[in-house]
Amino acid sequence: MSRLKAVLFDFDGTLADTNKLITDSFLHVLTPLFPGKYNEENLKAFNGPPLEAVFKQLFPEDFKEKVAEYRRYNLEHHDELICLFPNVKEALSELKEAGFKLAIVSTKSNLTLNKGIKTLGLEGYFDVTIGNGDYEKFKPDPEPLFLAMLKLGVEPNQCMMVGDNWHDIEAGHNAGVKPIFVKWSRKEKSVIEPYKPYKMVSSMLELSQWLINYNEEECQ
Repeated sequence: MSRLKAVLFDFDGTLADTNKLITDSFLHVLTPLFPGKYNEENLKAFNGPPLEAVFKQLFPEDFKEKVAEYRRYNLEHHDELICLFPNVKEALSELKEAGFKLAIVSTKSNLTLNKGIKTLGLEGYFDVTIGNGDYEKFKPDPEPLFLAMLKLGVEPNQCMMVGDNWHDIEAGHNAGVKPIFVKWSRKEKSVIEPYKPYKMVSSMLELSQWLINYNEEECQ
């Protein structure tokens, strides 16, 4: 067991509860075109992949226009529909005090990611933030994680990846980083289990304490 130096976090669905914002943004674009077809339940499948991939599948000819419309609505309603999951700041503070380096590795645009960090008062908690303008290949490709580790100055066996989607879990495996699944995700445990996360946690405080204890056990 190697001593941990860093923790990589997904943003949406992991630190930030953006579920209603994401659902409403998709419904804004899709409902006029497909009345009654999409709802909160079947939109779960679109939560995780990059927007370009989702809309390109649905609208091969004009997906960029649909992405732009989604982002317009999303930004307009962003501040009113985004909030932190419970105890996020407390857990991040515990990890910082314990000496961990922290990073966000997200598929969000850098503009929206930075807006979310500012809106939620998370400035100062993270040593590195990675948005989709920083890399070419999206999770589950390991490129975004490798970039975060390079900027943090850590090796794969010195950090863990925390996320709410199979893309985060697979990206962790592909990068040689142990992945942790958050049970407050909209993705059911049964959907994630086949991807073999290293650990599943039920709260941010459970996560921070487990990570701190992981290092304490290594030092014994």
